[in-house]
Amino acid sequence: MSCFTTLDPEAEAVLPSVALTTPQALAGEFLTRPQAATVLRLSPNTVGKLLASGFLPDLAAARVHALARAPQIGVTRGELPVLRTGPAGPPPHADDGRDFIGDAPHLTDEQFLEASRQWWRCEPDKVTAAGVLAVAVAGWVTGVLAVRGRGGTRHGGRDVRHSFEASVAGRVTALDAPEGHRVLTGDPALADLTRTLLGARVQEARSGGPIAYLKAPPHPHGEMA
Repeated sequence: MSCFTTLDPEAEAVLPSVALTTPQALAGEFLTRPQAATVLRLSPNTVGKLLASGFLPDLAAARVHALARAPQIGVTRGELPVLRTGPAGPPPHADDGRDFIGDAPHLTDEQFLEASRQWWRCEPDKVTAAGVLAVAVAGWVTGVLAVRGRGGTRHGGRDVRHSFEASVAGRVTALDAPEGHRVLTGDPALADLTRTLLGARVQEARSGGPIAYLKAPPHPHGEMA
């Protein structure tokens, strides 16, 4: 007697059912700095700046992956100035009246404002035309200023630096948690823009100094704006 079973060629195949799950980073897992750099597409030194700023408190995998999932900013109209700064620290020059330059969650709103609104090599007319200045640490927006106009100008050797009349439109206390985003402006349109910018990532911007400019892509030839 044969031990093989003959298959019916007319029988309809029953395909298996499958389900996909996305691995979740465990809160107790920590990454090394090179691993975090790979996930965030940064250099290890830039990861160090994030850690020093306090906006990334540690290299818990859940925090790092939350930053990696941050939406990227694309400008659809106009031009967005972005101040690319670092961890908060004392100004390098003794005659600088600011308590800090850079940004950190522990700065008061006034300290953040004074650190961010002055004194920068930039194209001041572009900043005032935008009416807003995003502040980013290692590429993530940690604060937004509402710019009302130009302040002063300082000439030092070959450098010309500018300040702006501004107020704080919003700030971030934790990049990996939306509940750490504070919108402080009462202007509805600016509040919407600030809410969109806080915690988002800036990766492509033209820069000739500390303030970069993110522009809308050109319209295809022949297309009306």
